[in-house]
Order: sequence, then C-alpha cells, then structure tokens
Amino acid sequence: MNKRQAKELFDKYVKDQCSAKEIEMLNKYLQSFQDKDKLWSELRYDEEIKGKIWMNIKSNINTKSQESKFALKHYFKYAAIIVGLIGSFFWYQNSSKEFLPESKQVVESEIILKTSDNTLKKIDSNSEQDLFDSRGKVIGKQNGNQISYEGNDGIQELVYNEIIVPNGKKFEIKLSDGSLVHMNSGSTLKYPVNFISGKDRQVFLNGEAYFEVTKDPLSHFLVSTDSLDVEVLGTHFNVSSYSGTETFALLAEGSVAVYNKKDKDLPGSPTIIRPGEKATLSQNSIEVNEVNVNDYLSWREGRLTFNNESFINIVQKIERHFAVEIENNYKDLNLVKFNGEFREGETIIDILNTIQESAGFEYEINNKKIKINRMKEK
Repeated sequence: MNKRQAKELFDKYVKDQCSAKEIEMLNKYLQSFQDKDKLWSELRYDEEIKGKIWMNIKSNINTKSQESKFALKHYFKYAAIIVGLIGSFFWYQNSSKEFLPESKQVVESEIILKTSDNTLKKIDSNSEQDLFDSRGKVIGKQNGNQISYEGNDGIQELVYNEIIVPNGKKFEIKLSDGSLVHMNSGSTLKYPVNFISGKDRQVFLNGEAYFEVTKDPLSHFLVSTDSLDVEVLGTHFNVSSYSGTETFALLAEGSVAVYNKKDKDLPGSPTIIRPGEKATLSQNSIEVNEVNVNDYLSWREGRLTFNNESFINIVQKIERHFAVEIENNYKDLNLVKFNGEFREGETIIDILNTIQESAGFEYEINNKKIKINRMKEK
C-alpha cells in the first residue's frame, strides 16, 4: 500500500467507514513504519485531521465498551497502534532542542550521547554528523545507527563519553581500537574516546550489549557492571546486567574470565567460560551452564526468545523491546514460565495474545501503557 492509499484509508477511518479488511490493511501499513515519528509528516496531515483521528478512536472505544471481551481486544489491536503513533507525533513536535542541559530533561524515546563535559546531545539514527570535544576537535563520526571513535591516537588521557539507548531502540559503538559494541534497548555504556596504549581497555555497562573485541595481547579488554567484570584479550561475547534481573556473561567464541566483584581480589577468583557457556551471578557465586547461544543473541536480529522464562522477566523484555509500560495486576503469573520465539515484525498484540491463550489473563492498552488482569469468571 502506498501513501496515497494509506491517506484514503485514514480518511475513511475518520468517517468510521473502514471495513474489517481495510482496518487489517491499515494495521499492516502502520507496522511497516520502523520510524513512527516520520509517519505523520510523510502523510502530510494537519492538526485538524490528526485531532479527528484521535476523537474517532476515543469515540469507538466508548461505543464499543459494551461489546464482548474478544471484540474489545480485537479493536484495541488497531486503536492502540494509532493512539501510540499520535502520541509519538505530538512528542516529536514538542522536542526540537538539540542540546539538553539537564539529565532530567532526557526524553526516553531518544538515543542520548553524554560527553565528557556532561553535555547531552540527541542522536538521530537517520542522520550523519561529526562529533566534537569541548575544544572543537572531531573525536567521532555518527553514521546512522553507529558512532565510530577510530583515529583518536592523539588523545593520551582517558576522556569518557556515554551513550544512553532507550527502550525500543538499539545502537552500535565502534571504539577507538576497532572493537564493536552492539547495544540492546534500555542500556547505557560509558567508554573512553581513545584507549591508552599498554593500559587496560575498560568500559562500563548497565543493560545488555554484544561485544566483538579486537585482539590486543598487550591490553586486556574489561567490561565492568555493578556486580560482574568480564575480562578478555579479544573475542565475541554478550553481557547482560539489567537492574532487577540476573547478571550474566555469555560466550560466542574464544574464552573469557568472569569475576564476581566481591571476590575479585581473592586468589583464583576468575571463572573461565568457553563457547556456548553462560556464567550467571547467583547468590554471590558464579554458576556456569551450557546454553543455546542463539536464544540469548536473538535480540540482535530483532527477535524475542523466551526459553523456559518467568513471566516477570518476559514482561521486562517486552517493555524494553517495544518501549511500553506494563502493569501486571495478576501477580500469580510472575513465576510461571513460558517458551516461545517472536520474529521481527510481530507486534506486541501478537505476543500478548499468544501468551494469553495458555495463561488466562485479560489486558487493555491505553497509548503505551498496558494493564494485565486476571480473567474474570463468566
């Protein structure tokens, strides 16, 4: 469907003239937009039309409130997406400042670069630009969804930048030694704009990232989290350290040393893991298990994989992946475990409906907030 046809469907939607098949087509068109903020500008709608779309959604929600639970959920599949897009548009219109002086002003839906002088800069993953230090020297280049810091050999002191990746986004950092860091949603990475030759290459992670580390026999590469340190000379591995979830390191190739920070200074404290092994911090000790690496790295391809995973962890993954807020009022579900894989392009509605079939809950969506409740008895 092209933009002209989409506009025609939107116009019919405003007049409540869309058939079920046309709503299905409109839904698929909306899902095809990775950059939701561009949608309204590309369709060239003015404020009046956007207001009518919004009013029609609210009207339909009110008039359909007495229908069956299934019909209400089916309607929300479409209404919630459109409401979310309208919210994204109005946020975009009111957030035009390039530099943000206070961290509290950071908008959650933007990738933010924090420089050594605490300047906060929005990163538009559709643009290209040079990045400068406080003296006006180029220290990095952004090209789309990646920032590269190669070519900073003249900097002989540790000067740190920090990248903040919000829920619903991913980003890449190419460090000064050529190492590549793939950052997952809801993550931050603090790193030097240039590593100092002969000294450890240390970065600080909160969240999840996959590292492709350039080998340097004279300089160890160290990933530090709140509770674990991972040390390598050069290899590929994944580290996850989201707040409130288990912290682990997963090895794809080579070997790494994993340290419990509380025991790091004790003799013989590192745990060495090999490809296909996962080292998890559990009750202040490190457990090593063989796992299917692909289950843990599927996020890089836009997939969500749940392998015997508790519902409370699944909720957190969904929140990060789709940039939504979930209120689970059905607490008995928290420790129930599920299996499943959802590929890029499948919606949050697809995921919730699939889990709902076996878990027996109801949900409602209002913009980017989702409430889950125990299913009422008939």
